[in-house]
Amino acid sequence: MRKIIIAAFVLVLTLALSQTAGAITFMGNGSGSLMTSPATYSGTFISGLTGTWSFTIDDSMWPAASDSTARFDYIWSTYFAGNYDNTVGAEGWWGTFDGNTTPSAPQFRFTTTAPSGWNGLVGGGMSIQILIRDWYADGILDQAEKHRRNHQLSSTYSVNPTLGTGDYDNMCGNGSLSAGNFNFKNPPTLDSLTPNGQFTMYNCPSPVETETWGAIKALYR
Repeated sequence: MRKIIIAAFVLVLTLALSQTAGAITFMGNGSGSLMTSPATYSGTFISGLTGTWSFTIDDSMWPAASDSTARFDYIWSTYFAGNYDNTVGAEGWWGTFDGNTTPSAPQFRFTTTAPSGWNGLVGGGMSIQILIRDWYADGILDQAEKHRRNHQLSSTYSVNPTLGTGDYDNMCGNGSLSAGNFNFKNPPTLDSLTPNGQFTMYNCPSPVETETWGAIKALYR
């Protein structure tokens, strides 16, 4: 009898978890800069999804964008200068922007429409890493390295289900993206970014599922 009851609970849980979910891959095209305020990158999707994307870094404690020298010096000394990787052949500086290094975690927003199959708004927090290569391997950032167009930006992110609308309503998820061509251009010139990424969506666990697992465990006591 106990086995039958357990099987019934497992069946109920399986049905609860078997709702719509999926992995989504995408490519976007857009622009932005750390030297602007707000420090935002945004654009449109060109494959995988239809709509717009953006991600923003909290720059509320940074020098104003109107003083580009002070702003760059602050960004460099705070996020990059102390994070040098001296691995032979891969020398460079790593800058990390997340909830530990900025006043609040960077935020992403994707607004998507048909015919991508996903319609609505999805957003959440991000951790962004930027690699500035030291091509001369001398531990000194020179102007050519500062403005070179093949530095790398990458990110991992987590979906905030309270922000979701449409097909993203009550959905949880996580993903990652990467983009090349990052540099420190001053406004009005912006970096052109082509982010490639993926994220996986799944239904957030409900109270019913939590209680069901608790009931199953209780049967074994």
